[in-house]
Order: sequence, then structure tokens, then C-alpha cells
Amino acid sequence: MNVLIVDDERPAREELRWLLEQCDVQIAGEAASGEEALTVLKSTEVDAIFLDINMPGIDGMRLAELLDDTESPPSLVFVTAYERHALDAFDVNAVDYLLKPVRLEKLERALERIRARRPAAPIARPAKPLTRISVDERGSYKVVPVQDIVFFESEDGVVVIQTREKRYLTDFSLKFLEQNLNPDDFFRCHRSYIVRLDAIESIAPWGAGTFKLIVDRELDLEVPLARARAQELKTLIPWSANQVED
Repeated sequence: MNVLIVDDERPAREELRWLLEQCDVQIAGEAASGEEALTVLKSTEVDAIFLDINMPGIDGMRLAELLDDTESPPSLVFVTAYERHALDAFDVNAVDYLLKPVRLEKLERALERIRARRPAAPIARPAKPLTRISVDERGSYKVVPVQDIVFFESEDGVVVIQTREKRYLTDFSLKFLEQNLNPDDFFRCHRSYIVRLDAIESIAPWGAGTFKLIVDRELDLEVPLARARAQELKTLIPWSANQVED
């Protein structure tokens, strides 16, 4: 999900960005005013906008009215310190109305409401999933079977392949890999990671109600599990939150 944050106060934008990133959301951009948001939207497609109301120039409510008149407006969530605009917010079809300071559980609930409103887009799957990947190694191409890969990790825009023996760089994006790997074998556990399900040795608590996936304890290989992905993983690997290891 691509999200635009609109707030005239930088600390508020930074705090909301941090919270959204905990929910496995892609931040498409930030804007400090309604005018700046409209400029961003001319070149950037977003699924949702989290916006303040009291801003100079085009305020949040006026921006919502302008977007409500467009053909396919993004979902709107107001984030404000004041309760008095709540009824007006729903007049412009806002999905939710969050009071500052934003609590993570309320933010997650708003994101679930946004996802519920979005039409389900079928993920295009290849006729034959990838079984091996070639990587550049000292000027030649080394073929790596996907069953040898424990996870893929995105580091500063570069995707790294992690096996139990070595790490390789690849030009493939996580999006391409997610669409072309067998979904029965690989799982997008975080916006920066895809893990091979059979490589997961255990699921461990990681503080604040989050978990990490241990793929090789001896080699100290582990990946984070995003809150938004935990429920889906439970359908693939059922576990009880009271029975994970400490």
C-alpha cells in the first residue's frame, strides 16, 4: 500500500512515518500543505492519504473535498489533535479519524479498513515459478537453486540473496521475486524480506508484540516479521502467541 503523509509540522510527519513503517506500508511521499500534496499527487499514485486538518492555505478538509470530486480518490484518514472535525470528516468519505498522539493499534485498524475498501487485485503468477536464479560472480553467472536460498533481503534498494553458505547480490527486485517465486515455498514476511517457509526453524518474540523468524540459529540468521504479515503467516504456519519461545 502506497501512502502520502500530509501535515505542516515536520515532527508529526516523522512520527507518523515511523508508525506506518511498522505496519509494512510504503511511504510514497510527504507534503507540508494541501497545495504541496496536490503537486505530489500529479506525479505519484497513492492508495491512501493520512492528513492533518489545520494547515495554512488549503487545509486538510478542503483538500479532502477536492479529492472527493476526482474519479478515483485515494482513501483518506484524518490525523489531528482535535475531535471537533470528526463529523465533517465522514462527510467527505474519510475512512477513519485518528487523534494525536496516534496509537499503533488504532493506526493498524485504520489500515485494515483501507484494505477492506480496496478492490482485490489478483496477483499475476507465472505459469512456472522460478526454480533457480543466476547471479553475477566475478564476471560469470553462477546458478543458485531457489531451494538453497533461505531469504531475500533488500538493503538500500539492492536485493541480497542469502543462502546458508554465502550472500549474493541480484538485480531482481523483491516485487519481481514475490510475483515469480512459488507462493507455497516463499513468503513476503516484511517489506524488505522474502523468506523460504521451509527454512524457518522457529518464531521468536521480538518485543512490543512483534516476532522474528529464526532461519539458522547457529549462523545467527533471522528476519523480522511485520505486524501486518503475522496473521497471514499464521494461516501457513499456525502458532499460538502463548507458545512461542523466549
